[in-house]
Amino acid sequence: MVPEPRTFKELVEADLRRAARLIIKVQDEIDPQFRIATPEGDYHLAVTLPRDPHERMMMLRPVTAFMAWKKALGFVLASELHVPDCVCALGVMQEEVVACLSQITRTQKPWTAANFGKVEWMDRSLIGQEMIDLLPRSALGDAGRAMSKTEVAMLEKWFGTDGIYPAVHIETGEARGV
Repeated sequence: MVPEPRTFKELVEADLRRAARLIIKVQDEIDPQFRIATPEGDYHLAVTLPRDPHERMMMLRPVTAFMAWKKALGFVLASELHVPDCVCALGVMQEEVVACLSQITRTQKPWTAANFGKVEWMDRSLIGQEMIDLLPRSALGDAGRAMSKTEVAMLEKWFGTDGIYPAVHIETGEARGV
């Protein structure tokens, strides 16, 4: 049995391993997986992102708004990359930014744990600032701002109980409305 993560770096690695297990389970590509730490507990979001970089950044705006609404303290994003072919995890929390990856050797299915390489930690200089900036400034000590009714309705449409990508409170396993 794997011990509970004790540090942020261990949590990022645990989410990397969870994403690899999900790939093995579904035997297909996975949507990017967010773990968002908030004062009320961690939330999980799985969000389909377009391949086009500009469209992808536009799609990430509602995720950033969700983090602002929930007063996120940090997040871990676990996803797949195509070059290199790997599963990766990025963790952003105030002053701490870490990322790791595990290369995938895609052979004939079924894929197993043997298809994943050892965990490799990435140099901080290889992490794009646009990904770090997904964590709202309110998490970095700013007072933040109140959300308008229109913004709350948009968040409910995206991440509410019946939303496109329901936010799941990790501790309870329940989809929760915003």
